[in-house]
Amino acid sequence: MIPNQIINIAIERGYNITVDFIIKNFNVSEEAAIKKLETLNKNYEYNYKKDDESLNILFSEFVDMIAPNKFAEIDYFDEEYKLFFQKIKELFKKVELHVLAVSINIDDFEQLYGNEETNQIYYISLQLLMENYNHFLISNNACGSVYLESTDSGSNTTLQNLFHQLKATGTLFYSKESLQKHLTTINFIPKSDNNLGVQFADFIPNPLAREALHIQQKEYTLLPIIKKCLYDGKLSMESRFGFKIVH
Repeated sequence: MIPNQIINIAIERGYNITVDFIIKNFNVSEEAAIKKLETLNKNYEYNYKKDDESLNILFSEFVDMIAPNKFAEIDYFDEEYKLFFQKIKELFKKVELHVLAVSINIDDFEQLYGNEETNQIYYISLQLLMENYNHFLISNNACGSVYLESTDSGSNTTLQNLFHQLKATGTLFYSKESLQKHLTTINFIPKSDNNLGVQFADFIPNPLAREALHIQQKEYTLLPIIKKCLYDGKLSMESRFGFKIVH
């Protein structure tokens, strides 16, 4: 059994929980790791719930071993941390940034549609993102690529296949010809590359996920400035083209 408290702390420390991470650190089979990851993905809200403090203390030594705290030297309430977030906010303002995001509440989705005969959540999310990204590219007479942080080979392959499947069939609103014209490639960047774009994007999902789940933001949240960067389709429709929440 893998306690959720350990996973919670690792996520808070900026670690991406993948099948390979679970196998390596918990010495379980690939089947068990996949099952655990599916459970975590299904119950995504657990990421933001406060665990019992005594259990966190109990597991702290083990967590420090498998997921060293990359932010340990930052005092979350000191002037350096305030300065850090101020610099990030200034960077958001300087860069001409357009944010596109999708959130799906899996519990609500399964209550409405079941979980036996529906498309993969990855497929639905990627389709919505590609439609809005294609809208952005068309409105700017441009072509573009998709860059993602590499996780494990299985997840990378799944997303790559879905990307090419959508380009081959089209989406609800865009034909395959349109997607093939404007969307070029999908690329997976290893975390070890310390890619600036991927690292910058890491600041975006947490505040938006909290917003979608109606969970209190952290003290130094970037949500207000992220909202200003949401793509509106040049129609002042951020909730359709910028941050699409599937209820």
